[in-house]
Amino acid sequence: MKKLLAIFLLLSFFSVNAFAEEDEGYWPRSYFAGLGFSVVATRGDIGEYTVTGKTDKGDKETAHLPSINIFILPDVFLGVNIGQFTLSANYNYWKFNDVLGGIPDNSIEERVRIWRFGVEFVYNIFWPEFFQPGIGIGYTYTSLKTENSVFPEDESKKKTASELMGSSLSLILDIRYYLTEHIVLQPSIKFYEAWFSNINTENAGTNALKHKMWQTFSLVELAIIYQF
Repeated sequence: MKKLLAIFLLLSFFSVNAFAEEDEGYWPRSYFAGLGFSVVATRGDIGEYTVTGKTDKGDKETAHLPSINIFILPDVFLGVNIGQFTLSANYNYWKFNDVLGGIPDNSIEERVRIWRFGVEFVYNIFWPEFFQPGIGIGYTYTSLKTENSVFPEDESKKKTASELMGSSLSLILDIRYYLTEHIVLQPSIKFYEAWFSNINTENAGTNALKHKMWQTFSLVELAIIYQF
């Protein structure tokens, strides 16, 4: 997370100051805020494997991760345009119910919370026209928390939550369609390749996974942007 914040601060500093000495007409700047909703389809290791570990007291426990396949994810973002380049910070947060993996009859469903914070850098083709296809890259930190997903070996003890944490790199394809000077409609497709390397449970704390879990996220998003 610290690395992500450092990257965002460095890119922001570059965006605001790199062209300060250039002609203002050649590097015009504008700012924007947006709200979008995505349909997310995902495949990978999450939900296919369980994670076993030991608590501080030496008790064994097993984390059953959610079988995430398709869900909805809102997107709130702020950013800056410098000529044909766009830099934004994105935040996603949502809760939904999902089936726990690693259970033969898929009979247990629990509450899942996902939040993500990331940065995106996009090159807008055909700028400054009202129709601007874009291509870019992004980096995201993700937390996936599932209630009552950690099963103690001792069945007399209560189940607790698990939280999976990791990062991802993304490819971004979007279109900016200017309805007015300030209102922009932006459909986009985003592909995230994520790796999860840490898991947290109430009784064992945060530990590194022996083997990273890889997950591919494909997002189709429609966003509305206010530019100023």
